[in-house]
Amino acid sequence: MGFKPPGEAAFSRRAQRYRLPVAAGLCFTFALLAALPTTTYFVRLGGDFLTPLAAQFYQQPDEFADAPVALVVIDEITHQTPPFSETPEVAWTPFLGEVMMAIAAAEPAVIGLDMIFPKSIASRTIAPGYDRSFLQALAKISAEDRLVLAEARLSDTPIRPYTGQEIAVGGPENIRPVHLTPDRDNVVRRHPAFLALENGDRVRSFAAELSARSGAAPSDDILIDYITPAAQFPTYRFSDLYACYQQGDDTVFELFRGKVVLIGTALDIEDRHIGANRLQREKAPKVLDVACGRGGGEAAPVIYRASMPGVFVEARAVYTFLKATAPQIPQAWVIFLSTLIYMAGLSYAYFRLGPAAGVALFGASAAGLWTLSAVLLAQGILAPIMSWIIGGGLLYVILYSYRVILEDQSRRWVTHAFEHYLNPALVSQLAEHPEALRLGGERRRVAVLFADLAGFTTTAEQMADRPEALVAHLNHFFQIMTENIEAHDGYIDKFIGDAVMGVWGAPASVDEPERRALSAALACVEAVDAYNVVASDGLAIKMRIGISAGEVIAGNLGSKDRFNYTVIGDAVNRAARLEQKNKQLKTQILLDASIADHLPAEIGVRFIEETQLHGQAQMTKIYTPEKNQ
Repeated sequence: MGFKPPGEAAFSRRAQRYRLPVAAGLCFTFALLAALPTTTYFVRLGGDFLTPLAAQFYQQPDEFADAPVALVVIDEITHQTPPFSETPEVAWTPFLGEVMMAIAAAEPAVIGLDMIFPKSIASRTIAPGYDRSFLQALAKISAEDRLVLAEARLSDTPIRPYTGQEIAVGGPENIRPVHLTPDRDNVVRRHPAFLALENGDRVRSFAAELSARSGAAPSDDILIDYITPAAQFPTYRFSDLYACYQQGDDTVFELFRGKVVLIGTALDIEDRHIGANRLQREKAPKVLDVACGRGGGEAAPVIYRASMPGVFVEARAVYTFLKATAPQIPQAWVIFLSTLIYMAGLSYAYFRLGPAAGVALFGASAAGLWTLSAVLLAQGILAPIMSWIIGGGLLYVILYSYRVILEDQSRRWVTHAFEHYLNPALVSQLAEHPEALRLGGERRRVAVLFADLAGFTTTAEQMADRPEALVAHLNHFFQIMTENIEAHDGYIDKFIGDAVMGVWGAPASVDEPERRALSAALACVEAVDAYNVVASDGLAIKMRIGISAGEVIAGNLGSKDRFNYTVIGDAVNRAARLEQKNKQLKTQILLDASIADHLPAEIGVRFIEETQLHGQAQMTKIYTPEKNQ
C-alpha cells in the first residue's frame, strides 16, 4: 500500500462523500421527471420505436379468425376502373348506395361511412333526384341502427354531410366526428372516446360510436393498438364489390356478417396520417381479391411511407375499443420506482467503470430494456423506454463529467503540491500520472547527487556580522544547483544547511539516471566557475560533489501532519561519503562504479582508487570525470 499525502487523502474522502448525494439526487430527479404526467408524451413516443420489435413477439391468431373489423376501400385502382374512372367522385353516390345495401343485407354489426359528401349534384339545375337511391339506402340502413356517417370538426365550422343525407339518416344521432388527436409531433397515437361540441355537449367519436353499436361502449380515451398485425383487418376494394353486386353474387357480402364495416378512401395523397407504427413497412392491410371482382391488377408498388390512410387509423381505433387491446401506461409510482432502480444501478456502475466500459454498459442495458419493453408492449404494457434511455444517457454525461472534474482537481492538487520542488516537466508528468505519487515503500533504482559548499563554516564565521550577505551567497549556490539539476530532469530532494541533494529516477522515472546525474554535476561546476568570474560580492563558490546510484526506498516519510518526499538507501549514503572524500583527494567530483559502469562510452572517467568509505562494509571503486581533472 502506497502512502497517500494528507491533502490528497482528504480530497479523496470529500470526493467519495459527495458521490452518494450527487448520484442520489440525479437518480431521484430523473425518476420524478419520468413519472410526471407532462412526460407521458415521451412514453408514447417510445412506443413508436418499440412497435416493430413488439410486433415480432405478438401472438398472432389465425388470419381473420376473430377479426371484428372489415374495410371497404376506394383506392387508386378503383378510380381507374369503369364506371368510376368515367364519373366524378361526387357522382358515385348511387354506386355507393347499392354496395352499402348489399353489405347491410348480410347483417353487419354496423357500417361506418368514413367519407363526407358535403355537396350533391342532385340539385334542380344539375341532376334532380340523382341521389334518391343513395338516400333511400341511408334511410333503410339507419332505420336498422346499422349506420354512422362521419363529419369533420377541424375548425369552428364543421364539415358535415349534405343536408339531404343528414335527414335520410335521421339527424345528428347517426353522425359522429372523425377527429384524430395527434401528439405535438403530429403522430396519431391516441383516440378520444368523446368529443365536445360547440354547444358544450359531449358526443362519442366516430370510432367509439361504431364500437358502442357493436356492444362495447367505451368510456375513456385510448392509446391505439398498433401491434395487432395489419393482416387482421380484412380489406376489400370497392370496385370489386360493385362488380359482384352487378353480377348478383351475394356470397362475397357474407364476409361482412357481424362485423364493423368501414368504408373510406385509401389514396396515395388524400387523408393520410402518421401513426405509432410509422417505422414498420407493412402498415396498411393488403386488399384481398374476390372471385367475382374485376380485379384491375396489382397496385403499383410505392416507396416506403410513414403515413397511412385515415380509414386504417379509424379501423385500428375501433378494434382497440372493441377488443380492449389499448396499451396501458404503468402508474406513476411504478414508473418512478423502476426508473429509480435503473438509474441507481447505472450510477453504481458509472462510478466504478471507465468511460469506454460505461458506454458499453449503457448500450447493453439499453438494448436489454428495449427488448424487455417490446415484450411488455406485445402484452399490452407501454414501458417508459424513452425516459430510461434519455435519463441513462444524461446520467452518463453528468457523472462522467463529475469524475473528469474530480480528476482535473486531483491534477491541480498534484501541480500545486509539487510545483515548488519539482521542475515543470516533472510536474506535468506527475499531473498526467498521479499514481506516481503513491510511492511509499516503493523500491526504485535512482542516481543521487550530494553537493556541499567547501569551507562554508569558515566563511560563515567571517561573515557573522553580515548575515544577509551570507544568505545571499548561499542562495546563489542553491540557485545554480537547482537550475542545472532540474535542467537535466533531476529532482531537488532537499537543502541541508549548505548542501544540496538531487535525485534522478524518483518520484518520476527517467531514462539513464546515471548519465543525467553526471551531466548535471559537470554543468553545475561550469556554472559555478562562470559565476565566480563575475561575482559582485567577491565571494567565490567552492563546492564538492559526490554521485552514486542504486536501489533505494522512495516515498513520503514523516507524520500525518508533516511529511517529506525523499529516498533512503545505501546509494544515498555513498553519495554523501563520496562528496566528503573530495576533500581528502583534492577533487571536485567523485563517483563510484554504480555510476561509471552505466555511462556511455563517450563520457570518460578516470579510476582513482578502491577504498572502504566511512560506514560502508564493502570496498568502493572511486572515479572522477576526465573533464574535471
